[in-house]
Amino acid sequence: MSDEEKQPHGSESPAGEHHDPNSTQVVEDARARALAEALQSSFKVIRVLMVVLAVAFLGSGITKVGVGEQALLLRFGEYKEPLPPGLHFAWPNPIDQIEKVDGSKNVTIVSDIGWRTSEGEEPEDMPQFNPEYDGYTLTGDGNTVHIKATMTFSLEEDSKEAIMAYAFEFDDATDFLRSALDNAVYHVSASRSALDAKLRKVELEEAIRRRIKKVVNDDHQLPIKVNSLTLEVQMPGDVKPAYEAFLKSETESKTAISDARKDKGNIIAKAEGDAKVILSGGETTKRQLLTAVEAEARSFAEQRPYYESNPELFRQRLLTGTMQRVLTNAVDVFYLSGRQPRIWLNRTPEKPKLKEGGAP
Repeated sequence: MSDEEKQPHGSESPAGEHHDPNSTQVVEDARARALAEALQSSFKVIRVLMVVLAVAFLGSGITKVGVGEQALLLRFGEYKEPLPPGLHFAWPNPIDQIEKVDGSKNVTIVSDIGWRTSEGEEPEDMPQFNPEYDGYTLTGDGNTVHIKATMTFSLEEDSKEAIMAYAFEFDDATDFLRSALDNAVYHVSASRSALDAKLRKVELEEAIRRRIKKVVNDDHQLPIKVNSLTLEVQMPGDVKPAYEAFLKSETESKTAISDARKDKGNIIAKAEGDAKVILSGGETTKRQLLTAVEAEARSFAEQRPYYESNPELFRQRLLTGTMQRVLTNAVDVFYLSGRQPRIWLNRTPEKPKLKEGGAP
């Protein structure tokens, strides 16, 4: 109902409120034009947005495969073809999906299930071990140690089969490898004593490598290779003093053994030197004795004919020669009689003796 119909019959419009029908039409036309312009502007904005969205939609399907990367194109989850390095277009997800794997890239994973506490903290030197709080592994002798393993791996080869096995045979290959590393740490530590785990880390690392190869490569046919593996092994805080005392005693033992070996070497060298001197002296004496015996043998052979011809003369001559050799440096000794010796200093000159038939 219009405003005119609402007015009571017989009443007149107040002065100044009378509307011209032509002016009302003009206002309605202006409103219609404004609405049309607004709708037209909105449609322009919507068209621009649609173009932008279409460009973004198509642009999101452009993917770059870098040098050294391997990529596989999937359409509705089904493998289609490998993609070489370069720019490639694919329909956005969920139509197409590009799986990229860097075959030469080293991926690092850490197994700290036997290291960190239940709150994710580093192991602390607590006076008492708490198995519900501390991260640990059990050893073969019934003890516990803290072990942290850090492993880097990469694909064994960049083939399509290797990438497909890595990308599609597991929901998350990295999580699987981390679980395999955790399993290897637990399995290997349980096969040796706590001291072996601490003191023979190289053997422990090799055993973990072999376990990972068995589980990952042999059992599950996942083509990855372990490039590096490092371990941190720490004793629980409540046994650290005893372990440090053991290490100190072992160090002292090694030092004592090393010193003993040095002394042994010095003693052996001195004994060998003395033995060489003695042997050399013995050889010299042997040669001298042999020379003397040979000379005596020659002399005996030369004198034998003389002895056989006249033994007594030979014996006297031999005795004379021997006495000459013996008495060469002999000292002259004069033995006096038992009478009292007297020295005559002024003796009476003796009377000259008369010659026979002569005068006195």
